[in-house]
Amino acid sequence: MGLQSDRARETLLNAAEELFAVHGIDAVSNRRIVEHAGAANHSAVAYHFGGRDGLLRALVERHVAEVAVHRQEVIDGLGSAPSIHDFVRARLGPLFAVFAGLPSPSWRAQFLSQVGTVPSAVEIMRSVVAESGLPEDLRFFGGDVEGIPTSVLRGRAYLLAHMVIGVSADQEAKMNDGEHKGTWEQVGRFLIDAAAGMLAGPVTAPDGAIRYPAVPYL
Repeated sequence: MGLQSDRARETLLNAAEELFAVHGIDAVSNRRIVEHAGAANHSAVAYHFGGRDGLLRALVERHVAEVAVHRQEVIDGLGSAPSIHDFVRARLGPLFAVFAGLPSPSWRAQFLSQVGTVPSAVEIMRSVVAESGLPEDLRFFGGDVEGIPTSVLRGRAYLLAHMVIGVSADQEAKMNDGEHKGTWEQVGRFLIDAAAGMLAGPVTAPDGAIRYPAVPYL
């Protein structure tokens, strides 16, 4: 009974992730998710997740848990004096490892992109990530990198989050259609390099002076 319930729950999660990725979160009804999952009980979402928010939370929790599985190995390899590039790789590398491990076609990156368009889903994501306890070793945005103010780092991190998820969603869609010949390892390496470069780029002061970080990042 428990195993059967777990399988039904996972089938609903997979169906919801695909439909949300393709059509948008607000455009898909619970009934449509149940039908896409092949379930007969139209109240299955309420039964297994307590409702819409519970379903979204379960999807986000599944993703965050899968990322966490890959995270410790990367942290262990940071070394005693990690660079900005190392930190970015530690933050983003596990994400691309998750993408690479999904069956084809996959919908995870496109789903995450849709999450960013719905305020209630964004709040759920923030809550789950906060509860997951990101290791202190990876919270480098909380302090200054010498030469780059914290406010600038936070702003760049915000831009990068949208850039990485947006590009990943586009790549995933192309991979599903057979239009992209690369791998997630290649996509991840390119985006990690780009993200590190953006974070450590020069900063223009109010007086027009250009400041450069004092920390190497490559």
